[in-house]
Amino acid sequence: MSAPRDTPALSSAQAFAQSAVPKRSETEWAEIIRGHLFRAVEGIIVAGEHLQQAKHQLGHGRFLPLLKSIGLHERTAQRLMKIASNVVLANPTHGSRLPTSMRTLYELSTLPPKLLEARIIDGTVTPDFERKDVERLRGKRSNVTVDGKTVEPKLTLAEKLKAAEAKIAILEAKLKQAGGSLFDLANDKAVDIGTTLAEHMTEDRFNTAVNAPRARYKLKRQKPAG
Repeated sequence: MSAPRDTPALSSAQAFAQSAVPKRSETEWAEIIRGHLFRAVEGIIVAGEHLQQAKHQLGHGRFLPLLKSIGLHERTAQRLMKIASNVVLANPTHGSRLPTSMRTLYELSTLPPKLLEARIIDGTVTPDFERKDVERLRGKRSNVTVDGKTVEPKLTLAEKLKAAEAKIAILEAKLKQAGGSLFDLANDKAVDIGTTLAEHMTEDRFNTAVNAPRARYKLKRQKPAG
């Protein structure tokens, strides 16, 4: 069976964060993932995250038997992973506004992130949203051809402002909860921390940020006790 073309690719930050995931057997992964599949939006996203972790840890050869034991088609698993990889859909502040259908969430994950976030914030996307609504939304913002060149419509200034305000509110809440730090190291997922760093840093700076604490841990292990 050939792998679908929309398989989410891991960034260097996500790959690094995956190394912190506890080692689990196929049976353990199956139990964990199966437990989240029917828990509405949050469960769908968590199931997708666990599928990503299991695929990275088990490898493709053992991943397909895992899917079979869960009763998931490979295409469905790919959709779940794509949903979980979408930073807009995975944002917990949007959960109550999203539809609970996995297929609808998948269709939403194919929209441009800025457009998706703007439509969630302005109330266009609701829990009652269906796949046909996504198609209508996609049609409203479809590419147009000007002088033989394809042009992608841009968000309006008002849409950009709403999206920016939402991001600011999320960051302010995180700062308050974490006591002034961008990350809540006790509760934030390692994948989220690594992804945020990678999105806002050059590759050289990110590698430095990763290697520095790794070297420090190595020194701590080598330091004699007492």
